[in-house]
Amino acid sequence: MIPEPHSGRSAAAATAPSADPRLGYQFAALNALISGCAIFINSVGVRTFADSTLYTTLKNGVVGAVVLVPLLVNAAHRRELAALGRRDWGLLALVALVAGSAAYGLDFRGLQLSTAATAAVIDHTQFLLVAALAAVLLGERPGGAVVCALGVLACGLALGVRIGAVRMDAGVPFLVSSTVLFALGAVIMKAALRTISVAVVVAVKMTLGSALLFAYVAVTGRLGAVAHLSSVQWGFVVVTGLVLLGFTLTELWGLRHASATGVMAISAGAPIITTLLVAATRRAPLTPAQLFGLGMVLVAVLTIYTVGSVREARAVAE
Repeated sequence: MIPEPHSGRSAAAATAPSADPRLGYQFAALNALISGCAIFINSVGVRTFADSTLYTTLKNGVVGAVVLVPLLVNAAHRRELAALGRRDWGLLALVALVAGSAAYGLDFRGLQLSTAATAAVIDHTQFLLVAALAAVLLGERPGGAVVCALGVLACGLALGVRIGAVRMDAGVPFLVSSTVLFALGAVIMKAALRTISVAVVVAVKMTLGSALLFAYVAVTGRLGAVAHLSSVQWGFVVVTGLVLLGFTLTELWGLRHASATGVMAISAGAPIITTLLVAATRRAPLTPAQLFGLGMVLVAVLTIYTVGSVREARAVAE
């Protein structure tokens, strides 16, 4: 298990407000809405770039620049950074490397090479990996009702995003690798948020993570392509960067207040939004199996939201 923080070691931990699981689940629901829109927009945006890593780097760079400003101008955040211990910096370094750079690069390369259906199925198995990792590393015990709902959610996603349309293509290894890293990153962020503020975690994750991506793109000689980007490409960078900012903040605030298992399971309801957007914009009618699957997803998410938030709020109160 990831060790608990030492008492009195962190100024942020001493002054941090107590967790409010109901608020955490509300952020998770908002995260699912943003995620569903983000998947749809990114599936279009990434195809305007010949180099998916450059697209990812620039998009993440937008977020990194935005979140760095409050960290630099806020004296309390600067004092918090100065007070961080070796364990905190180790967790933040892992967050930046795993969840802030490598996972994004692999995910968008896979999205570029694979089909949207394949990417959706693989990406949204993340909540199962998070539940397993959180049980082992964080000691989370979601309870029988939530565990059953996780199974219903998995089955619903398989039907709702047309598992029959999955293709074992060149993008699959990238998508699987990114999903594992995102899941591990969520657990590491949950551990870091026990003693470190959301502002510091998001700033380090996105600025250091973006810096690592920029360094990789520069070393591989692809940074010069920035000078030749079209206005359409820059538009996608800015828009998807702002969407990513909303996604990252809602995810971290959700993890700050609620369990990693609950937050990531609620977020897994995003395909409902994505599928409806695809059906509306591409005039692709939904099959009865898809509708039934999405209904299962909705029921599972509502069950996890209701039961999980009440259970966790009761645990905090006790």
